[in-house]
Amino acid sequence: MMTLRQRYLELIKSAVLNELYPELEAQLLYTVLCTAHEQPVDLELFWQAREDVSLRDAITQAKRNGETIHLRLAPGHVRRNQPDLRNYTEYAHSMVGRRRLDHLQQCVEQILTDNIPGDLLEAGVWRGGCCMLLRAVLAAHEVHDRVVWAADSFAGVPKSSHASDLDYPLDASILPVLSVDQETVENIMRRYHLLDDQMRFLPGWFEQSLQHAEIGQLALLRIDADLYSSTDAVLQALYHKLQPGGWIIIDDYGILPPCREAVDAFRQQHNIHTALQPIDDHAVAWRKQAG
Repeated sequence: MMTLRQRYLELIKSAVLNELYPELEAQLLYTVLCTAHEQPVDLELFWQAREDVSLRDAITQAKRNGETIHLRLAPGHVRRNQPDLRNYTEYAHSMVGRRRLDHLQQCVEQILTDNIPGDLLEAGVWRGGCCMLLRAVLAAHEVHDRVVWAADSFAGVPKSSHASDLDYPLDASILPVLSVDQETVENIMRRYHLLDDQMRFLPGWFEQSLQHAEIGQLALLRIDADLYSSTDAVLQALYHKLQPGGWIIIDDYGILPPCREAVDAFRQQHNIHTALQPIDDHAVAWRKQAG
């Protein structure tokens, strides 16, 4: 039988991913896709979407893996470019998927079990879902002497001049959905009762905000920075603060070559040979070794 702590954390993860109401998600995603493809919403199909078991299964699977949800259009509709529907709903407060959230929880609980000193930090928070889980794990274990740091520009992904990034324009002029301001993130966290003095914010571009931030030791560093320039800026500023036994998680290593290049170059530069542990097709992690 699940303990009260386990039930609470499972509920937090389900809420962050909007797993609780797949029938409403199906209707919403059908509407969004019709709008994105400039097609009229068929009310009969709208109501049928609620009962479409295969569609709900597809949504559940996509949320598990943090993947694009592939939604079928009505017969006769022309299917053009598939939008990334993870981004199109305020119901979801993270796009990382259940497998990455489960892994994140396991990392924090391992840190607590092994008594690894330091705070927890995510660089690149979007709507704050992972930070909320980090704070929820601390709350569930009644930990009061650690802080969760939420580092983000709160203005989207920067424009980068690094050669590796040029083929991956992700800034707010291209993907405004990735630009979520700090007030919005705080308001979402407030809904979960997770906005308190153990949740702190580091606004600004990573090159400026992290170099002189008043962060001591870190036990967990999660990087969701997309680009070479941003990923490298986080690693250069914070990796030395990660304590032996602490976890580092790279969200985009498997799908964004600039991120992977930055991580590989940093590991080579600092003679880091610890094997990368795959979490899913997107993310990898490793525990920092002594020395």
